[in-house]
Amino acid sequence: MHEQEIKIQSGDAVLVGTLCTPDAMKRFPAVLMVHGSGPLDRNENMKGQQLNIFNAIAHELANCGVASLRYDKRGCGDSSGDFMSAGHADLVEDAVNCLDVMARSEGVSVDDLYILGHSEGCIIAPQVSLHRPSVAGLVLLCPFIERLEPVLVRQAAQLEKEINSKKGISGFLYRSLFNIFGTPVAAQLRKIRETDSPVVRIGLFRQPAKWLREMLELKPEAIFASTRTPMILIAGEKDLQCNPQDIFRIAETAQGQSETLLIEGMTHLLRVDENSATIMGAARLSSEPVEAALLQELVKWIRANSTANKRLHAIS
Repeated sequence: MHEQEIKIQSGDAVLVGTLCTPDAMKRFPAVLMVHGSGPLDRNENMKGQQLNIFNAIAHELANCGVASLRYDKRGCGDSSGDFMSAGHADLVEDAVNCLDVMARSEGVSVDDLYILGHSEGCIIAPQVSLHRPSVAGLVLLCPFIERLEPVLVRQAAQLEKEINSKKGISGFLYRSLFNIFGTPVAAQLRKIRETDSPVVRIGLFRQPAKWLREMLELKPEAIFASTRTPMILIAGEKDLQCNPQDIFRIAETAQGQSETLLIEGMTHLLRVDENSATIMGAARLSSEPVEAALLQELVKWIRANSTANKRLHAIS
């Protein structure tokens, strides 16, 4: 396995990422990794949250003969630009530019380009495939087909339920903070919709308003209905942030061939939780390894769909 840092020009930002390639001297399939929401670096880490998801996937892929590119979001890690003022469309453009650079990289087979998305990355990936129809396949981890507003309302309700169940002084403090910053979801969304500023302050926190407005207007069902690229849809049975049943709705909606996999006990963080699923308790899983069944299935699917494998089957 070999890792090389590369730079990608995307609009006014220079994105910095890691191209991870197998040791074998030949052309190999390659996977672009697209993050979930938040100020994430190339490994889906940020201050206070060390998930190390994309590096774990990249290393597994390389060991199985598949290259990958993972990158820091604009304004995050080593990438330039401003994360807070970026919109969803900017993130789609960034992913398109990263795909183009990956396709030109030494050893990469242009006939075997894949996009792997996690959470928000699952709605960016099909948009990139619409810009670049030559993409061979999409690997979507914890995808969603709902519009964003009901997702946010449901997440807020789950958080309120978890906070109300906490006892003692910690429960009191959580409830106090949530009452100040978390409860009025509809009011917060209305404030964001009423301004054209890229960033707004709600309470003590700055919010990426441009990104949120664009996400609220997004119609995931229409995007998937336009998608003809083959895909594998993988969800966690204990995912409380995206509805795990959405993988079946997406498979019915998309125009291309789709495979679905629901992994028992897996959460939005791509780890299996033996306890009752909670959003607030997700951090304790970050030190656990990414679910092995997930890694095995995505590698198996990419291999089965690779051009080289299809040629072998055609010859035999």
